Amino acid sequence: MKMTRRGGLSAAVIALAGIVAASPAAAQEKIKLTFSTYWPTSYEYLYKPIEAFAEKVEKRTDGRVEIEIFHSAQLFGGKEEFGAVERGDVDMSAPLDIYHTGKVPALGVSSLPFMWASPAALQETLDAGLWDQGINQALAEHNMKVLNVAVGGPYQIYAKDFPVRQPADLSGKKIAVSGTTASKAMQLLDASPTTMSSGELYLALQRGTIDGTTRPLLTGLGRKLYEVLDHLTITNMAYFTTFLVINQDKWESLPADVQQVIQKAADERSADQLDRLQTFLDEAVTQFEDKGVDVHQPSAEQLRAFKDEMAPVYDWWTGEVDGAEKLIEFARENQ
Repeated sequence: MKMTRRGGLSAAVIALAGIVAASPAAAQEKIKLTFSTYWPTSYEYLYKPIEAFAEKVEKRTDGRVEIEIFHSAQLFGGKEEFGAVERGDVDMSAPLDIYHTGKVPALGVSSLPFMWASPAALQETLDAGLWDQGINQALAEHNMKVLNVAVGGPYQIYAKDFPVRQPADLSGKKIAVSGTTASKAMQLLDASPTTMSSGELYLALQRGTIDGTTRPLLTGLGRKLYEVLDHLTITNMAYFTTFLVINQDKWESLPADVQQVIQKAADERSADQLDRLQTFLDEAVTQFEDKGVDVHQPSAEQLRAFKDEMAPVYDWWTGEVDGAEKLIEFARENQ
């Protein structure tokens, strides 16, 4: 059968269109995002939800988007992640709020002593929009888009060679802390606070540079602090949060459909983290006891003594942080 020139061109156009339609990769470039976290993989309730988030994004975009996670400070340490995302050195991270109160003082809200009775109560406050009361806006000024905020574990009191049963037991002791609010709380207990990252704690305790620290149970187990301390007091006196962020310029460069997939997967992260956290807390105390650590569970009266001693933190924080009263009021009304 003889084909006319016009017919041949039409057939060629149709065939080419079919090839393009059958090759979505030709129309959509693959997107690769770098994710930096200082968390070791042993910090399972923090790390696993991020890993699941990345897997969901890749699956839901049919492999179009890949999020490569660099854990264990392979790229940046815990206090360096904020700046790395802001500058665009990495695309994403999930920094700890308490490490960055110097840049955004309102991030210390989770550290207010005895504000929340449980991790679930804090997550309820976060889901109600706590960070919409000025924190998200402040982070936007640092070139960050906040995708999700998830609760971390409650803070406890670790001590090397002395039990902590009452506030006076901390008088004169050198206590490592991880934020300005925690530092003020320790000052009120007549302790001598020093800011220190979790990676420095083991050697500091071993060498006697510090007498103790305030940290979540995750840190004590993940950093093997049970090898260099003897006592643990369960106070649940404060919390931390991890905020999942992406560089704002990178976010704006992503197609709308990709943004939607990332945001949905991010929204699911906090529930995953809370569930894993609660499972971890149910088992953690027993693990410390099995490793020979003396664990003290204070009575309600003993906890009241700590709470009363730390109460002035609220007045101090209100005087130090713009918008503090609004955050405190919102927290008390939404949990």
